[in-house]
Amino acid sequence: MYKTIAPDRAAKPNDMSIQKFIKPFIFLGLMVNLSQAQEKNSYKLDFGPGKVVKGYTQVLPNDAYSKEKGFGFDFDSKVEGINYDGKNLLTSDLVKSSKPFYFSVSVPEGNYKIKVTLGDPNAEMLTTVKAESRRLMLENVKTTAGQSLTKTFIVNVKDRHIAGEQAVSLKPRELTKLDWDDKLTLEFDHQTALQALEIKRVEDQITVFLAGNSTVVDQDDEPWASWGQMIPRFFKPGVAIANHAESGLTLGSFLGSKRLAKILSIMKPGDYLFIEFGHNDQKDKGPGDGAYQSYTERLKTFISEVKKKGGILVVVTSTSRRSFGAAGKIVNSLGDFPRRRTEGRFRRESGFN
Repeated sequence: MYKTIAPDRAAKPNDMSIQKFIKPFIFLGLMVNLSQAQEKNSYKLDFGPGKVVKGYTQVLPNDAYSKEKGFGFDFDSKVEGINYDGKNLLTSDLVKSSKPFYFSVSVPEGNYKIKVTLGDPNAEMLTTVKAESRRLMLENVKTTAGQSLTKTFIVNVKDRHIAGEQAVSLKPRELTKLDWDDKLTLEFDHQTALQALEIKRVEDQITVFLAGNSTVVDQDDEPWASWGQMIPRFFKPGVAIANHAESGLTLGSFLGSKRLAKILSIMKPGDYLFIEFGHNDQKDKGPGDGAYQSYTERLKTFISEVKKKGGILVVVTSTSRRSFGAAGKIVNSLGDFPRRRTEGRFRRESGFN
């Protein structure tokens, strides 16, 4: 004989009380999931209208970038999608264009390993790849008809935030720079056929930080350029170039805008800081200014602070201006600034080797 026993409601917690108890945890879980979605740091992308490789996300020509999606073609880029129905699902479809196009992904600050697969089964192609504000990553990569070629490089993504609720003081013109936004942007030039992209955050890179002025900064507009934005093309994976330079800066304004503080907040032992100043420091004419006074003291600050972090500081000789004498030869227009770092007394006093 079965017996039905009515539940003892007095012995159980009130249903409403349970709901009130668990609601904060549900909300917390949703916030954690949202945060994780916003902090996505890896992508495997299969370009083109063909079948998608397992584990990859398909990207079609009309996939425009949005913060919600997290990836897509940027700045109204136009590409053509082609499917050749080959056996290799990753390389038999692609997107291509004979004009520059941009592709962006939403990622947090860090170093990212980029694997890009290029090529067209039916045509020769030529590709140059730049990152963020025109940092040169790959130059004139050629593929023959039927060739698929995978290249790997490292891109540094930075933001202005510093621990302790501080931030880098950006100039108005920097507020719209790709170097300082919340995404990683790749620019594809010439005749590009893009088959696949893999993007993954990596923690094992030596980071070379750059500090300087207009001769170092990532210049936004053609035809202007600097050595700082060209140098990434000459480093293999294992080294990330993090360019924190900006036009018009001196050692003093670099410090004052908290750019050195930003670098020190993320520098690891064994990382490098390359600094090149002098052009704008030379224009400072206040009391105590000059190569042997304020410039020297600020150099010492850079050296000592980097050493505290276990970093390695390299002082780059100031790039010569295009100043020519009567004989048509370059003349030094930077006074004592280039030679100051090499003088024995300065090296002894600062501990700079």
